Amino acid sequence: MSITVTYSATFGNYSQWDAADGLYTDNEQETDFVKEDGFLPFYNEHFEIADHGNNPGAFAGAEDPNPEVDLGFWGNFGTFSGTQYASEGEAPGLDLGFIVQAASGEYLNYTFFAGPTHTLYGEIGSITFGSGLSQDANGEYYFTEELVTIDGLDTIGLNGGLDANGEVIDRNDGNNDTHNIINGLKDGDASALWAAIDGNIGSEVYESAVAELLGVSVATETELELAA
Repeated sequence: MSITVTYSATFGNYSQWDAADGLYTDNEQETDFVKEDGFLPFYNEHFEIADHGNNPGAFAGAEDPNPEVDLGFWGNFGTFSGTQYASEGEAPGLDLGFIVQAASGEYLNYTFFAGPTHTLYGEIGSITFGSGLSQDANGEYYFTEELVTIDGLDTIGLNGGLDANGEVIDRNDGNNDTHNIINGLKDGDASALWAAIDGNIGSEVYESAVAELLGVSVATETELELAA
């Protein structure tokens, strides 16, 4: 079991890459992957939301009919469940965003004020990064310009935000994989995603990923920069 990373046909021509060859390069950033170049460091550098209260992201798709945490009264204030969760950043001139897709037959949930409060959980299947976040006729999210999709996140043993007893792991515990990944992305920090997929991309070497820039489905290890 491993993860597959797919680049769009326009990935190498994306207007926001800084380097002449279409890659973002900046080894001076203070991230958990400080020596790496590629898409995730680019994401860390350029995804930002000024006020999460005004831009909390949104769920789409079918709601979980049997959530582990019952929203009770707070369920009257909106939807905090779906098969998708999407968010779009606010960096000037850059509508970079991400869409998290639940694994097949699963849902993504947010506990809001129900205990444990403000905690995300649910099994993640894939994450797509792109530009131009939009909704189709069914209300599901897509990008007018997809950049990178990471599939197979449900095959590598992430805990889905639940412990061995099926209880939601509080966000403050630090061991809720789903919360750490999604909340990190909301904060412009892809380090939890990096840590989750590091070592789960197969066995090919770093240099082999250079050939994957124009929409080829790949499964390479150091390609974890998502644009080597």
